[in-house]
Amino acid sequence: MKRKLCCILLALLLLALALPAQAAEEPYTVRFADANWDSVKFHNALAGYIAESAFGLAWEEVPGSTAILHEAILKGDMDVQMEAWTDNMATYAEDLAAGRFTELGVNFDDNMQGLYVPRYVIEGDPERGIAPMAPGLKTVEDLKKYPDVFPDAESPGKGRIYGAIPGWDIDNVMHKKYEYYGLDAMYNYVQPGSEAALAAALSTAYEKGEPIVGYYWEPTWLMGLYDFVLLQDAPYTPEGFPKGETACPAVRVVVQASNAFVAAQPAYAAFLDRYHTSSPLTSEALSYIQDSGASYTQAAEWFLREHDELLDTWLTGEEAAMVRAALGGGERAAAQSNFPLALHIDTAKFDRSVKDYARGHDSFFGGIKTGLIAFVRAFQWALQLLPWWLLLALVMVGSYFATHKLTKAVFYGALLFLIGLFGLWDLMMETLSVVLAAVVIALVLGFPIGVLLSASRRANRVMRPVLDTMQTMPVFVYLIPAVMFFSIGKAPAVIATVIYAVVPVIRLTALGILQVDAEVVEASRAFGATRLQTLIKVQIPQAMPTIMTGVNQTLMMAMAMVVTCSMIGASGLGIEVLIGVNRNEIGRGLIAGCAVVILAVLMDRLTQGLAKQKPEPKKKATNTDIIAGEEA
Repeated sequence: MKRKLCCILLALLLLALALPAQAAEEPYTVRFADANWDSVKFHNALAGYIAESAFGLAWEEVPGSTAILHEAILKGDMDVQMEAWTDNMATYAEDLAAGRFTELGVNFDDNMQGLYVPRYVIEGDPERGIAPMAPGLKTVEDLKKYPDVFPDAESPGKGRIYGAIPGWDIDNVMHKKYEYYGLDAMYNYVQPGSEAALAAALSTAYEKGEPIVGYYWEPTWLMGLYDFVLLQDAPYTPEGFPKGETACPAVRVVVQASNAFVAAQPAYAAFLDRYHTSSPLTSEALSYIQDSGASYTQAAEWFLREHDELLDTWLTGEEAAMVRAALGGGERAAAQSNFPLALHIDTAKFDRSVKDYARGHDSFFGGIKTGLIAFVRAFQWALQLLPWWLLLALVMVGSYFATHKLTKAVFYGALLFLIGLFGLWDLMMETLSVVLAAVVIALVLGFPIGVLLSASRRANRVMRPVLDTMQTMPVFVYLIPAVMFFSIGKAPAVIATVIYAVVPVIRLTALGILQVDAEVVEASRAFGATRLQTLIKVQIPQAMPTIMTGVNQTLMMAMAMVVTCSMIGASGLGIEVLIGVNRNEIGRGLIAGCAVVILAVLMDRLTQGLAKQKPEPKKKATNTDIIAGEEA
């Protein structure tokens, strides 16, 4: 036994001594910035393939927003950003001039951006049975003639223009353009929240044959797959562009690297300095990915075979020969750590079937969308009908009745007053209207389901895995079908919020009813109460504290989700938080975040106070009371 123990200890010692040596032999890992769009993923894979085959380096991608990734480059926490859109970074020129990072090659500089419409809006599409909707639409200024062609379902009587991503500099320019041409009188400028939401809105409208106008850019898979037309504008001038008075210039999309990385890997940095593609070449690769379903690495290999001449431009003769040898070797062997089996699921087929279903039932989902928008607008109208001082007073009165403490009531009123001082009162009303609408729907759906689960073991067994899935699913997953069926805006935000927030009220309603003392229920039935009477007059009142806890949790989860829904165009406090993140503006994000926290705390304390309210126990009758009653 001792011998075996000594052998084990010796083996562990040898392993410990071998690990540092093995770690020292590991190749340098290049950390590529991943802003989560297709073109940057392709360029990362292309540069990563060359890093492996020609320089013996490993590579990985680190996701994040544009501003956050730029900050990581400055700190040396990120190595390379293959697509640094210089005009979309507020401090890019300042940081470059200060030498905080190194600008290497120009990836491409022939891209376009601006306001796009589908071609069938102008020319029609006989094959799809679409007649021209705006035959005279050629320029941005022409949009003033066609607000009725691009209606905003959330604001009847006005059109809708989809702007750029909140936090990008181009978003400010596009908003100024919207005001410069007087489009603000007849259109609403809607911020989509994220690139994915904007792409979903444009692609969904195109596949349905609906009119839409919005900001986008090239090269992208969307512009390669669909036929969009860039609206003409006044010729570009350096003075007029920031004011929104001219067309957008082609942005210099460069390869950005940290100073520490350039010093550590000079040979690979020299390759990146010579790295240059074009907008058509990138669109060609993205179209290949879209058509073939290839991975980004497979597309990089295909691209290098198709454009072998680029290797001689980017690399030395020896380096190019190593890449060609790797390409000639066919598919690379899988790493030993990879799982040996793979189930290839055709997700593209699933996506097509869902999109076909959405198009086939467009009137049904359109009706739901209209109803949800009207429901949210009703809450918003009611909230805006209240003067700010009256809402403050109502919150203070409600807080006093919930807590029975005047100091807390004044404190909560002061917190709400602080949101107004921040200049976020109107955004708070928008957020609150979506939250309240979602919570009401969640309660209407969740309470009966909870009652059903408490009465049926079979229903409980069926619903339990469904509720577990709903509660543990990443919140961003709910945004995908919501956008696919309802585009972007308040309607999909309400749907996603309801799905995410309905679980607590279901679970706690069922739990509260099941925890009611069985003897109390039996006594009720013994006195002749029906099952329904027992439920309404005995079980639900007894379970009310637990049910109110579920209401409180549903409200809190709705508050958390509605901020996330800013990524699909739900305006409100979430947009301010998103802009702060995208632009790396700590102060702006902190102030908006504090407003969200204050609103959440107020709703939490009010609902908790109501849940703890208990009727005062009846005083037992004394002999004096009995005698007094008899005398009376």
